[in-house]
Amino acid sequence: MAAACNSFYLTAWILLCLHFFTFSSITPQAEARAFFVFGDSLVDNGNNNYLVTSARADSPPYGIDYPTRRPTGRFSNGFNIPDLIGEQMGLEPTLPYLSQILNGENLLAGANFASAGVGILNDTGIQFLNIIRIWIQFNYFQQYQSRVSGLVGAEQTQRLVNEALVLISLGGNDFVNNYYLVPYSARSRQFSLPDFVNYLIVEYRKILLNLYDLGARRVLVTGTGPMGCVPAELAQRSRDGECAVELQRAAALYNPQLTAMLSSLNSDLGADVFIAANTFEMHMNFISDPQTYVGNDTVCEGAGSGGHPAFFVFGDSLVDIGNNNYLATSARADSPPYGVDYPTHRPTGRFSNGLNIPDLISEEMGWEPNLPYLSPDLTGKKLLIGANFASAGVGILNDTGIQFVNIIRVPQQLDYFQQYQERVKALIGEAAMKKLIKEALVLFTLGGNDFVNNYYLLPSTARSRQFGLKAYIPFLISEYKKILKRLYELGVSKVLVTGTGPLGCVPAELATRSRAGECATDLQLASSLFNPQLAQMLDALNKDLSTKAFIGANTNIMHLEFITNPKAYGPYNGMGLCTPLSSLCPNRDEYVFWDAFHPSEKANRLIVKQILKGSNTYMHPMNLSSLMSLDSNPIT
Repeated sequence: MAAACNSFYLTAWILLCLHFFTFSSITPQAEARAFFVFGDSLVDNGNNNYLVTSARADSPPYGIDYPTRRPTGRFSNGFNIPDLIGEQMGLEPTLPYLSQILNGENLLAGANFASAGVGILNDTGIQFLNIIRIWIQFNYFQQYQSRVSGLVGAEQTQRLVNEALVLISLGGNDFVNNYYLVPYSARSRQFSLPDFVNYLIVEYRKILLNLYDLGARRVLVTGTGPMGCVPAELAQRSRDGECAVELQRAAALYNPQLTAMLSSLNSDLGADVFIAANTFEMHMNFISDPQTYVGNDTVCEGAGSGGHPAFFVFGDSLVDIGNNNYLATSARADSPPYGVDYPTHRPTGRFSNGLNIPDLISEEMGWEPNLPYLSPDLTGKKLLIGANFASAGVGILNDTGIQFVNIIRVPQQLDYFQQYQERVKALIGEAAMKKLIKEALVLFTLGGNDFVNNYYLLPSTARSRQFGLKAYIPFLISEYKKILKRLYELGVSKVLVTGTGPLGCVPAELATRSRAGECATDLQLASSLFNPQLAQMLDALNKDLSTKAFIGANTNIMHLEFITNPKAYGPYNGMGLCTPLSSLCPNRDEYVFWDAFHPSEKANRLIVKQILKGSNTYMHPMNLSSLMSLDSNPIT
């Protein structure tokens, strides 16, 4: 249903665009003209598939409604803007310029030079590394003209380019992937928002003049959409589900100035070369009055709750199922071979070859899997299943994982949980929402990064200079207690808290700290001190709150059993590594570790088995099955 609604909106958008494009010489009945496309992910039809970059749409569910039902590099469920303009104008579809089949007579249909992640400014999208910045797109356009000249001659090439339709789409990334990318970006320190918009318009004018000098005479320039209303920004910046004010203000400043600049440019050139499409207003019409376009306001609503308790997940990469895919961060698992054993055989954002701990808990309990909180699919009744707020790289402390820049730190995860509750309250009412939260299971996994990505990250860190190890751990425990108390105040009553694994035995630490292949002593000491103190803190917290809400899983002991006695678990490689950084091992079920830090799906299955039914050796004060049997009433 979601895919269908998106296709409808995009088609409506194109029809409105074509209403603006009133060149009398271009009609569906006219002789087919070339079509050239420049810009970003809104119009990229596959160039980034040929580049080593994270800004790609080459895995499902992208392309689910495309004629081939396969991902094509378009950031869409089906067709994108250039496809639909071409369809409406009766033009032949263009190919990505980097496509190997763009040769011979295929060149005469035009070409798509767009590349996801780019902006007006060359420093926009730097986190994506290898993308085709706009000046390179123009270099390719010159190269294209030379190739066509060799095919039909210079005079015919000039005529083809002059009579072609050109679409250029830039600007959105200069805000979301530059100015507003991090709280104090270089550009936001350099410019106030109004000054930044003025600067963008000046730079865009130079780009369009360059395009004119290259022969373009019929150019459609799209503005930015309502950037504060896109799901990623709603999830991170919205208050009460409203569009994010700052980004909406940016769009409201930018689009009128773009239109004014195009009018001025046309006046200077003495010709109506450039026209503007106010995509902001178009999108806002869909958002504010959806019934006019579709017939109801819940067209993309998901499935029901499944009649089981909701499941909420907080923490780090051990339990992240894809939130970081929506963030500009290096802490992502969105490229192969991650996900090689997942049901879709595609990377999902899980730091695993397949399923991770939340997946396997849901599977064992017979529950529907929940979605990342930042997923645009988490709407309607799907909210009643629960949500995963975890983000790879985070820790108990806010200064943990600072090298990953844009991750969802625990206070923000809990803020999102409050936001989630408001969304569910609007759906089912306050009383039912509180009941759902109280009867839900919560999984919390933190601590490991506070050692490997903070205290021990460098030989001498701020935290290691501030604390000796034996003082650092009580500090972590006291901070963790504050986090769990806040969680309890948000209405939960069943919380599974996992400890750290054997930090000194993970392949990354073995490679840098081990002597003679043994687990690194200092990190093993950290684990052996942290986990018992965590269990004691949970006991004290239960006592203070007069509850049995919190149980702990000693994942250190669980992991050590696989490592020290692998034969007890079948043909198992206790210390070996099946890693994306080397040749992919074919027998992944025989390895404890999938990559340099994270367990394999097989190891996760063994851990979940102990979590569910393990003895007091592994679970304190009870296992998960016992916790769920306390006052257990399924949600109806």
